This record gives sequence, C-alpha cells and structure tokens, in this order.
Amino acid sequence: MSGRSGRGHIKTDQILEKLALGRDGAVQLTREAKIGSVEYRKAGYVMEAIDDLAEKLTGDRSHFHSKPATTAPREDRG
Repeated sequence: MSGRSGRGHIKTDQILEKLALGRDGAVQLTREAKIGSVEYRKAGYVMEAIDDLAEKLTGDRSHFHSKPATTAPREDRG
C-alpha cells in the first residue's frame, strides 16, 4: 500500500490568515494585561513565534507588523 500523506504542500495564504488572527489576539492581550505579567510575557512569546513562522513562509519577519500610514503629498499652494 503506497499512500501519500499529502504533506509537504503548504497553503501559505490560508496559514497566514489564521496566524494573523492569533497574532491579533496576542497583541490585544499585551495592550490589556499588566506590563511584565505572565500573560503579557506569554503573549510576547506567541507574537515572536508567529513572526518566526511568517519569516519562514514569506521571507519577511515583519509581515504582520503595522505599516506606517501613507498620505498623498500636499500640493504647494503658494
């Protein structure tokens, strides 16, 4: 019986969507928990692990980090 397990094919887009939800939860916890508490530190570990996975999957460790807001440059009205 020669069965293939189907392993080895990673559905990157689906995984990144799910990791984003987990990271969002960890970010929320760091905002709400007392700084330095066990919960705060554990949430930091979760974010670090998710960032490690993002780097492995996309090549970009900051894949989930907020990007700076961009606005169009002002026109000179003078």
